[in-house]
Amino acid sequence: METVSYHKGKWRADIQVDELASGKFQGLVLLLHEEGPQSEQVVHRTVDVFDSPQGAIEEAKVLANRMLGEL
Repeated sequence: METVSYHKGKWRADIQVDELASGKFQGLVLLLHEEGPQSEQVVHRTVDVFDSPQGAIEEAKVLANRMLGEL
């Protein structure tokens, strides 16, 4: 699956999906400052889990846009 990325200034939010042991899917947002060290990357997980990867991706997109909007 290709990584979806959103940008705001020097910030980037990468969207990913994690398949849980239960067989459900959870969206992930990797938030990073493009000029900062890799150690400053922060992973945020969506609250909800989904039966399909598509649901997790959509929820992660919402979370990424909200986080970048608050910067």
